[in-house]
Amino acid sequence: MKKSIINLFNDRHFLELFKGGGISFLFRLLGLGLGFILTLIIANLFGASGLGEYVLAITILRLFTLIAKIGIDTTSIRFIASFANKKKWSSISFFRKKTFNILVITSIFSSLSMYFFAKNIAEIINIDYHYIKLNAFFVLPMTFFMLHYQSLRGLKHISDFSFFYRASQAFFSIIFITIIYQFNTSKEVPIYAYLLSLLIVSFLSFITFNYRFKYKKRDKVKDNLEIISYKSIFKISIPLMFAQSVQFIMAWTDKLMLGAMASSDDVGIYHTAFKLSMVAAISLMSINSIAAPKFAEFFGNNDFKGLRRVVKQSTKMIFWTTLPMVLLFFLFPEFLLGFFGVEFKLGVTAFMLLSFGRLISAFSGSVGNLLQMTNNQNIYAILLFIGASVNIILNLLLIPISSPLFNFGIYGINGAAFASMSSLIIWNISMVIAVKKKFGFLTFYIPILKK
Repeated sequence: MKKSIINLFNDRHFLELFKGGGISFLFRLLGLGLGFILTLIIANLFGASGLGEYVLAITILRLFTLIAKIGIDTTSIRFIASFANKKKWSSISFFRKKTFNILVITSIFSSLSMYFFAKNIAEIINIDYHYIKLNAFFVLPMTFFMLHYQSLRGLKHISDFSFFYRASQAFFSIIFITIIYQFNTSKEVPIYAYLLSLLIVSFLSFITFNYRFKYKKRDKVKDNLEIISYKSIFKISIPLMFAQSVQFIMAWTDKLMLGAMASSDDVGIYHTAFKLSMVAAISLMSINSIAAPKFAEFFGNNDFKGLRRVVKQSTKMIFWTTLPMVLLFFLFPEFLLGFFGVEFKLGVTAFMLLSFGRLISAFSGSVGNLLQMTNNQNIYAILLFIGASVNIILNLLLIPISSPLFNFGIYGINGAAFASMSSLIIWNISMVIAVKKKFGFLTFYIPILKK
């Protein structure tokens, strides 16, 4: 046992996972803490209805940003990690120029579409269309914000990536809500604060990436420029955009459908249960931050033995750091939700269902990132599509009062949670099987079984 632990910490790749995952874990905790504070502030000042409208408005902005970035943010991890490992700095610069050209055009198109279809969208999800029109002007800064924090991830600056991805928007939103509320107490305040924070973090992420990249380039080496065509970029980014679209459906369709089929109060309560359940996925998301570029690095070097070792190490770390959190959730669900107010205790059942789904996701390991970083993005997209289809169908069946599981209390927010849990389980188990067929090993970690 002692020898195994010593061997692990002598492994450079395990240390990268441990240190990088640890940094990301701390930022994830910080981000969750700030996210809960932000949720508490909005809930206390504007109620569950105000929180629900805020969530729906921001969700629409995220949807149109997803269309604008067409998977290039995730594509940048793969190319930048591979080029950085080979010290091909000029290739990174060339790649970035091409992505900038693409994203300016797609962002303007997406922004205009969001603006002119604002009324139609608002009628579907039952919110003020002025929110959507206002948010339409912020598609471009959000697109480039996501590009830059993912690019930092490709350079393996996990602390920078983790701050921007996990904590930055909540941090600045809290500051701006506190300031604006002194002069304006209307329900639009959370949205104004979010948009102002988006401008700040978009600028800061741009400055940070350029600073880190220039520092890297001080390592003067002769490198041959690797020309990346637009066709090559789109060949990878389009399937990734499809995969991200399906991920978006899985993460946000329940909230949008609750907005359309229930009320903004239900959206606010469900959103709180959803965010709290995400604590169970802290370890998975933290380790994914450093594992994704490691997977790309091993795959790029055709080192499949090293790839298997890093996958196994990451899954064990995820398992042992996730299990205690989920046990805590199952033991004290009402107590934990009670921190947000009495009305949020209505989300206890939804919280437990969502937490179980997160547990299965965590135990499955970094399967999604593994498929995306090893040229299996098409398989990943297909499996995501299946999971998202299940999610949509179950939401349609289980949210209304006419839910076939009404007698078991599965309708409304509980119906949405059951749908989300089921789709997560189907998606993750399918990806575990796909990895087994492609690489010959299981990512799913079960301690009682031998390696």
